[in-house]
Amino acid sequence: MSWHWFDWVVIGVYFSIMFLIGLLFAKRTKSTDDYFKAGGRVPAWVTAMSIYATALSSISFIAIPASVYNNSWLLGMAPLGIILIVVWAAYVFVPFFRRVDVTTAYEYLGRRFDNSFRLIGSLTFIIFHIIRMAIVLYLPTLALQQALPGLNPIVITVIVAIFCVAYTSIGGIEAVLWSDAIQTIVLLLGAFLVIIVGFLASGDGLGHAFSLLANDGKIISPDFFTLDLAKSSIWTIIIGGFFSSIYSYVGSQDIVQRYATNKNEHEAKKSLFLNIPLLCTSIVIFVGMGSALYIFFHTKEVLPETINGNAILPYFVINFLPVGISGLILAAIFAAAQSTVSSSLNSVSTCITKDLLEYLKPNMEDNAKLKFAKLSSWVVGIVSTILAIQFIIKGQGDIFLYFQAITGLLGGPIAAIFLVGIFFDRVDSRAVWIGFIVSILLAFYISDPAGMVSKIIPSYTKPKIFEFMISFIIIGSGVIASFLASFIFGRPSEDKIRQLTFKNVKNIEVK
Repeated sequence: MSWHWFDWVVIGVYFSIMFLIGLLFAKRTKSTDDYFKAGGRVPAWVTAMSIYATALSSISFIAIPASVYNNSWLLGMAPLGIILIVVWAAYVFVPFFRRVDVTTAYEYLGRRFDNSFRLIGSLTFIIFHIIRMAIVLYLPTLALQQALPGLNPIVITVIVAIFCVAYTSIGGIEAVLWSDAIQTIVLLLGAFLVIIVGFLASGDGLGHAFSLLANDGKIISPDFFTLDLAKSSIWTIIIGGFFSSIYSYVGSQDIVQRYATNKNEHEAKKSLFLNIPLLCTSIVIFVGMGSALYIFFHTKEVLPETINGNAILPYFVINFLPVGISGLILAAIFAAAQSTVSSSLNSVSTCITKDLLEYLKPNMEDNAKLKFAKLSSWVVGIVSTILAIQFIIKGQGDIFLYFQAITGLLGGPIAAIFLVGIFFDRVDSRAVWIGFIVSILLAFYISDPAGMVSKIIPSYTKPKIFEFMISFIIIGSGVIASFLASFIFGRPSEDKIRQLTFKNVKNIEVK
């Protein structure tokens, strides 16, 4: 089988539906509250699917099955750690952020400590998500390169980005949430089709298929239960998955912003609890797709040596699935990418408008801020697209673990600040500065970005730490250093903790 014009039709229909959703909700976007919070009128199940789709992304959809194919089921278990943080977020952070009533998560840091942390947190988020959007735009381009090698990958990236920015900019967060829900359905359907076709390829039943996986060490790897934290094991996956997700559910605007899109606290909590079965489904599709691809290419076809890890799924989709189904699954890959990009665009626009613009021009009219927010979505989208093009030209290695390292480097120190602010009443802004600086320095030492540490310290040897554990170490160092420093600097003033810590928000009226 090969690529057919009807597959283009399927992808074209998908893009058209996404754009029409943006037009539909543009009519309901009359203010910045509508643009950033959807007026609190989004059903819990839609928010749940949006949170799921936002966190999943094309990074996970393509790279984790490739890791399962090349290694074992281990990385496919990553959602186990995320489930733990989802439960914690539902019981603690949803009611907390709704009761302190902020539009951006970084408004809280400004109230709890000082405005410098609000600006640092917001700018860190903006930089991180520009990089993230570039990565998730890069991976679907890899998929289309396998489909049509003659097509210019740069042109493909630009087209995908323009469609995504267009419906996000005109429709606001409500368009993002509803399009994410549709994209989740497309994504799951595409994943299960890959699993079915791959497992049926063995021709000798499921027993034979699982025997092949077990005999080749694909189910349980040699280090599956090792206690060595420098290696990939079920323990580092769960612990690392939990800590690397803290930033997303506590200090990352794209998910925290969704806590305010439902009509009340009960519905907001419900949206997170509905994520648990979706995350369990993630384990099935990650493990299932990776295993299905392994079975297919070890029983029916031979995978060419020129096809690298991240290209395995696209190669399979284009060359071995029926006409129409190929288009649907590539649409699912686009769905995984666009759900993440659209969420990032809207939340970055929120931060630029609320944290930066309002700081510089506090008396600006709401209608002018709304226009600025829409324009900023386009600017950020263009910058991320340019960065994605650089990835295409230069290439990337194991993109998923690379992304985890970036998460720990940029997100870990900010996550530590949030945890300290919410749970430690005795820590003031001076103490948290100590913790922040310690975690930043440790993050650079562990990650050695662009070889900067190696240039400063000639004898430097990069620590052998599995990427999933980076956030655990960075966040822990920031929290501990802040707490210890509080014994030197003393407690903060009452106005910095009144109704701003977990212990004393319980008396605030529920929203």
